[in-house]
Amino acid sequence: MFVESMINITVKLSIDLRCYRPSLKINESMSIAVPDDTTLLELLTNILQIPAHAVAIPIVNGEKCKLEQSLKKDDQVAFWPPMGGG
Repeated sequence: MFVESMINITVKLSIDLRCYRPSLKINESMSIAVPDDTTLLELLTNILQIPAHAVAIPIVNGEKCKLEQSLKKDDQVAFWPPMGGG
């Protein structure tokens, strides 16, 4: 039997995305165990169940990246929505 290897990551959502996790307090992050090599897109849509169009800026360990990036043990992930201005 194949047992999938799990890794722990930490996820922080911007205040605008906390509507998908209303139990999170402002500036609170959550620890999540995910399968090794889970991509940011898989984390976002399959695990967190946040639509990809709701996120404009994915960040891993303080660096902006693409949703295709695979996660590694102890990664610090943050998601930011599209920003408006003017």
